[in-house]
Amino acid sequence: MCLSTVYNEKHEMLAKNVATVRAEKGRLIFTDILGIPTAIDGTIEKVDLMENEIFVMQTEKQPA
Repeated sequence: MCLSTVYNEKHEMLAKNVATVRAEKGRLIFTDILGIPTAIDGTIEKVDLMENEIFVMQTEKQPA
């Protein structure tokens, strides 16, 4: 089983044991193996499948 860890541009861990990733209205939704979602405003910068790492560039949430 291949699960990934999500890091921001400062290499701070944002989510672990990520099984699925989806983009929704400018947000990234990372869902872990237990089905718990983590929503992050930003873009994917790099996905390393060998190291099971996803790197994102976080953006500030825009006011509604």
